[in-house]
Amino acid sequence: MSGKDNLFSPFGFSVDGKGRVDNNTRAFLTKFKGRKCPAIPDLASDASWTEVAATANALIREFAAQGWIDKGFDANETAYASAIRAVTMIPAATEFAYAPYEVVRDQIVTGAEYVATENGFSIYDREAWLLAYAAAKKAGRIGNAACDWRTSLDLMQSQLPNVGLVNLFVSWYGTDLRAGECKLMPGVTRASFETMPHPWSCAGKSRVEAHVVSQVDGNAAFGGTPDDTSLIDCIKDMKARKLEVAFTPFILMDIPAGNTLPDPYWGGTGQSVYPWRGRITKAYATADKSAGVEAEVAAFVEQYRAFVLHYAQLCADAGGVDVFLLGTELRGLTWLRGVGGSYPFVAALKQLAADVKAILPGAKLSYAADWSEWFGHQPPDGSGDAIFHLDPLWSDENIDAIAFDNYWPLSDWRDTPPNIDCALKEDGTLAAITDYDYLMGNIRGGEGYDWYYASTADRDAQVRSPITDGGYNKPWIYRYKDIWGWWSNPHYSRHGGVEAAEPTAWVPCSKPFWFTELGCPSIDKGSNQPNVFYDPKSAESAVPYYSTGLPDNLIQRRHLHSMLRFFDETDGAFEEENNPQSTIYDGRMVDVSRIMIYTWDARPYPYFPLFWWVWSDAANWAYGHWIAGKLSTYALPTELDSMAKTTTYAPRHPYIVDPATGKLDKQYADFFESIEFVRGRAIANVPLEPTTSEASAAINSLLAVLRAQNKLAT
Repeated sequence: MSGKDNLFSPFGFSVDGKGRVDNNTRAFLTKFKGRKCPAIPDLASDASWTEVAATANALIREFAAQGWIDKGFDANETAYASAIRAVTMIPAATEFAYAPYEVVRDQIVTGAEYVATENGFSIYDREAWLLAYAAAKKAGRIGNAACDWRTSLDLMQSQLPNVGLVNLFVSWYGTDLRAGECKLMPGVTRASFETMPHPWSCAGKSRVEAHVVSQVDGNAAFGGTPDDTSLIDCIKDMKARKLEVAFTPFILMDIPAGNTLPDPYWGGTGQSVYPWRGRITKAYATADKSAGVEAEVAAFVEQYRAFVLHYAQLCADAGGVDVFLLGTELRGLTWLRGVGGSYPFVAALKQLAADVKAILPGAKLSYAADWSEWFGHQPPDGSGDAIFHLDPLWSDENIDAIAFDNYWPLSDWRDTPPNIDCALKEDGTLAAITDYDYLMGNIRGGEGYDWYYASTADRDAQVRSPITDGGYNKPWIYRYKDIWGWWSNPHYSRHGGVEAAEPTAWVPCSKPFWFTELGCPSIDKGSNQPNVFYDPKSAESAVPYYSTGLPDNLIQRRHLHSMLRFFDETDGAFEEENNPQSTIYDGRMVDVSRIMIYTWDARPYPYFPLFWWVWSDAANWAYGHWIAGKLSTYALPTELDSMAKTTTYAPRHPYIVDPATGKLDKQYADFFESIEFVRGRAIANVPLEPTTSEASAAINSLLAVLRAQNKLAT
C-alpha cells in the first residue's frame, strides 16, 4: 500500500515504508477517539418543527466537528456569509409576507367561522394553519408578532451577520409590452375574501378594485401586491433592527399564455408569456425617432409616475428610507428615441428623481439599470451610433450613484470540447469552473470585457472576437464589464460613428457604482449565464449556456463570493486597481456596502420551499437565485461512506481488503478501532411530508446509533 493510495490520502496523510500510520494520521484518528462528545437529548414525540430543526442543526454542527461531513462555506466556514453586506428581499409579489405580524383571512367552513394564516407557516404546525375564529382570537393569533417575516429576518441576521442594508422589492403588474397600451396596477390573488387585523389596500384601492392576477393550472401566477399598511410596518421593523432600508418599485408582466395582444417586436398576434419588464417598448409599427414614440412613452409615464410617487410617499410615511430606486431594468423604454434622437423616458426619470427627492430629501436615489443598459445605447441598426443615453440621469444632482443589476458572466465552461478555459495551472493541476482565480480573473476580463461572441455558432465553437474600437481606441465604451474605463473618463457620444465635439455632463470619478442586484442561479454552470432564471411558466425561463440543468449550490457561492472578494478592500485577494479610490468623493469606485445579493426571501427557509402546496414557485428554489439554505454544503465524504459499508457489504475501495490475506487492511482496522466504529440498528426513513412525530422518531433513532458508537455522550 503506497503513501499516495490509501484511505487517508484525501486528508493529506500517508504511511511509512512498513505500512505504519504516520503521526499526522494518528492525530486525525485521535480527534475521533479522544474528543469529548456533547449530549443531545431525544426529541419528544410531540416536538414542534422548531425543536426538530434545532436538534437537526445541533447534529450537523457535531458531524462537522467530528469530521464526518464537510464544514461547508468552502475553505472558511463563514467567509462567504460574512462577506455579504446587503441583500435584496423578495417576493415582490406577496400580499402579506412582508407584514411583521400574523395576518389571517376569513374562511367559512360548514357554516362556522374559521380563519387561515396568511403568513404564519413557519410558526405553527400544519394543523394550526386553519382554526376557529374564536380560538384564534383567544390565542392572540390575529396581529401577533410571531410570523414568517420575523422568522426570515431572524435567520438572515443570524446567518449573514454583516448585512447592513435590505432592498425591499414591491410589485405592480403590467398588462401589455406596448408602452402606450400597458396598464400598471396593484394586484391581488383573489377578490373575494377579507383579512385581519386589517383589510388589504394599496394606493387607495380595496381588494375588489385591484387587478386580479392570472392563473396557471388553477393557481395564481404571482402573489399579490404587498398591502400598504404592512409595508409601512415592515420598513419600521427593519429600522428597529438597525438595518438600512432600500426600496425598489418593481414591475411584473401579467401576460398569460394564449393572449392575443399584438407583438411589439415581430408583429402578428400573441405576446411572450409572462415576459421580463425590460421588454416593454414601442408598438411594432411606430417609427424610431418619432413623435409617436414620445406619445407612447408619455402614456406609460403618466401611470409610472403614479406608481413610483405612491411608494415614495409611503416610505416617507414610514419615517423615510436610506435608498430609493426609481425603477429597475426598463431598458426597452430607456432605449426608445423620440424626435431628433431624444430619449424621452430618460428625461422622465430625471424629472421623477426631482419629485421623489422632494418627498424623501434624506434618501439616496438612483435607477437600477440592467447590466446591458447602464453604460450606453448602441442600436443594432448599422448607424454606428454609440450614445451615453443615461448620462443626463447619472450626472443629475438628485442621483447619488450609477446603479445596475450585475449579472456578468464569469465563466465560459463546457463539459465537452471545446473547453479552452480548462487549462493547466502553475501547480500542475487543471483549472476548474469553481476556482476563485478563474472566476475572479473574468471580472475584469473574459466575455464582455476582452471579447464577445458574434453568433451562436461562434459561441458553440468558442470563436471569440476581440472588443476593439478602431481609431478612437476606446474599447471601454462597448464593454459592459468595463466600469473602470467608463468611470474614469469623459464621455463623448457618437452619431454615425463620429464623436461629438463636447463631452456629456458626466464628470469622471464623481459618483460610486451600486450593484443593486448581484445574482447567480444555483444550477450547473450558473456562472456561464447568471442572468437566466428557471421559471417554467415564463417564456424567459432558461438554464445557463451548456448547463446540465442540475442543481449546483457551489457554483452559486463561488460566483457571488468571487465578486465580493474582488471589490472588497478587506479581503486578502484585494488589489488596489480592482476598486480604486475616487479623487472627488470620499469612497471607492464600487461601494461594497451597496452590493445587494439577489436574493433573500421573506418566506423563510426551509419552510419555503418545503411547503410546496403553499407557494407555487417552491419548485424553482433548487435551481434559482435564492441564497437561504445554500450558504454551505454538507455531504458525507465518499471515503467514509465506503468504510461504513465494508462492515456488511462488499468492499467499494481497492485498498479496504489486503489482497494478500483477504482481511481488512490494518489502516482501516486501526481507523475503525480508533473511532470505536460499531454497527448500529437501522435508522428509519423519513416520509416526504413527515409529521413532527415521524421526524422526531427518525432523529431519535439516529441519536441512538451515534451514542452506541460513542459519537455522542449518553
